[in-house]
Amino acid sequence: MYARHLQLHIAMYPWLAMGHISAYLHLANKLAKRGHRISFFIPKRTKAKVEHFNLYPQLITFVTITIPLVDGLPPEAETTFDVAISLGTLLMTAMDRTEEDIELLLLELKPNIVFFDFACWIPSLTRRLDIKSVHYITLSMIFASYMESMEKQCREKSLVGDELNLMNPPAGFPDSSIKLHAHEVRALVLAIKSEYGSGVRFYDRMSTGTRLPSPITVVAWLPVRGSSVTLDYIIIQLMETIFSHKVRIRVRLSKSVEIFQRRTNLK
Repeated sequence: MYARHLQLHIAMYPWLAMGHISAYLHLANKLAKRGHRISFFIPKRTKAKVEHFNLYPQLITFVTITIPLVDGLPPEAETTFDVAISLGTLLMTAMDRTEEDIELLLLELKPNIVFFDFACWIPSLTRRLDIKSVHYITLSMIFASYMESMEKQCREKSLVGDELNLMNPPAGFPDSSIKLHAHEVRALVLAIKSEYGSGVRFYDRMSTGTRLPSPITVVAWLPVRGSSVTLDYIIIQLMETIFSHKVRIRVRLSKSVEIFQRRTNLK
């Protein structure tokens, strides 16, 4: 029996990768268990690969979409599983080109909230439609905070990432045992500097939720495993980004907030 409380209608549009889709579907099941209704946007053929994981078919509806054609992208491609890793940016471009179709679906479905990760245009779209958006990121919080620190160094020092000593953790990073290999450094620099899709850096897609000057967009992360010190570091990095972009958001982690206030004299 579902709990008797306010039922939300939530739309979900994860990045077109099976790991992201499965993580979102796991969340959808958790929300449906609480009685909320989910409209899950998914490519047509991919639906058959995941629909058996839908534990609440009465509440979770798969809404199929068509992936637009993009030069260089195989016409049957729907997820990263269908293409070489080098074609991921073309698949991202294809996803960006679904914006008009998603807008029509949102106008028809009228959800209360839209969950997204890499489709960084969602907040602007939902703001026009008076719908809230949640930037639900399936990447590791530790990886994201590491990359946020490095990008900040590049920005403040007017340096490109490969000129920094990225082999070692950023200053203040709680786990000093982390040491990147050369190929990992190259991948990190690529993520910070390179476009992923139609004119947007991968880093900017990941940090959309902390950079838009709107209280409508909030940020949600998968649970982090590790010490409270690691969590404090991540929250402080996130809060510094949020406050630097004048986004108003309440954080309920008192210890992290206290540390942040001491550093910034913010009351």
